Amino acid sequence: MVRKMVSVQKIEGVYPIENADRIEKVRIGGWIVVVGKDMGLKPGDHVAYYEIDSMLPADDPRYTDLQKRGQRTVPVSNTITGEEKEITGHVLRTARLRGVYSQGLVMPLSTIGVPENTPIGTDITLQADVWKYEELPPLKGGDMVGAFNAPCSKSDATRVQNLTAYWDEIRRIAWTPTVKVDGTSTTIYRDMDDTVHVYSRNWKLKPECTNMQVAVKTGLVDALEKGMVCQFELCGPSVNGNRLKLASYRPFVFAVWRDNMKLDRRDWPKAMLDNAVPLLDETEWKPTGDVMDMIAKVDGLRGNVTRDLLDEGIVWHAKAGERLSDGLYNELGSNRCFKIINNKYLTKHGL
Repeated sequence: MVRKMVSVQKIEGVYPIENADRIEKVRIGGWIVVVGKDMGLKPGDHVAYYEIDSMLPADDPRYTDLQKRGQRTVPVSNTITGEEKEITGHVLRTARLRGVYSQGLVMPLSTIGVPENTPIGTDITLQADVWKYEELPPLKGGDMVGAFNAPCSKSDATRVQNLTAYWDEIRRIAWTPTVKVDGTSTTIYRDMDDTVHVYSRNWKLKPECTNMQVAVKTGLVDALEKGMVCQFELCGPSVNGNRLKLASYRPFVFAVWRDNMKLDRRDWPKAMLDNAVPLLDETEWKPTGDVMDMIAKVDGLRGNVTRDLLDEGIVWHAKAGERLSDGLYNELGSNRCFKIINNKYLTKHGL
C-alpha cells in the first residue's frame, strides 16, 4: 500500500481549544490538526491533508511561510515514482499546541491547484510537490546493490487514523498485538537455490552489511528455510539515535513469510520467536471503543523493550484465517496489519 503523503480529505469536525483565541482543531478521519481560525473551516469542507513525515521543499513558494518553523537538508523519497534524493525544506512532525496533539497540515485545495470536486481520498502528493522524509539507516557507503525485490510486502503498516471507515469491522477481527520497535527495517530471504539475500526497506544490500551480520549472529539466517522471509527491526547504537538505549545491535522480528504468505507467530521457527518483538495481551489490547479511544490508550505506553522508556507504539496483525473485506484489505495490503504510534514518544523525540 503506497502511503498517500497528501490527499483530498473532508473536515469531519471543528472544535475549540481552551484558552486559544486564534487556533482551533479539526478532525480528518482519526487525525487531529490544529489550524488557524482565519481559515474558516467547517464540517464537510474538502481540503488537502498532509501527513506527518511530509517534506515541504524550501524552493516551493506554496511553503515559504512554513520554512520559518525550521529547515533541514535530509534524505527523501517520492512515494509515487520511487525516486530518492536529498532536499532542503520543512519536515512535518507531531506537535503539541495548548495541550492538543497536532499531526499534519491542512491547506485549501485551491492552493495546490486541485479542483474542489476532486474525490475524497485522491492522492495529490505529486501536485503538492511533497516528498517523504526517510531516516537514514546505519549503512556504509556501497552497501546498497539493487532494488528491494524480496517475495513479501515491504514493512509498512497502515496508521489507524486512516482506517476510521473500517473501525467496526476491525473490532470484529481477531488480532495479535505486538510492540512497535523503533529501528531500521531489515528483510532476509533464502531463495530456492539456498542463497540468502538481505534488504533494507527499499534496497537490496551487500551480504557483508551490518544487518546480515546481526542476522547470522542471532541464528536468524540458520533458521531460514528455502522460500522463507524474515523481517525485523535492527536496533542499537547508531540506529535512529538509539532511542531504546541498547548496548549492542539487536534484531526484533515482526513478520515471517513462507511462499508469499504471512505466517502466524505461533508458526515461526524458534530462533525468530526468541528474537521477536514483544507480544502484548490480546484481551487488554483488543480494539474497542472508537479510534480516538485506542489512540489515547496507547499514549504513554512504556517499558516493554527497555525498562521505564517509552515504547514507539503497537502493531496489530490479523490472525491467519481472518477474512478482511476488500476495502480493508486494500488499505492494509498483504501485511494485514495496522499501527498506532505513541504520541508521547513522537513528541519526546521530535518525530
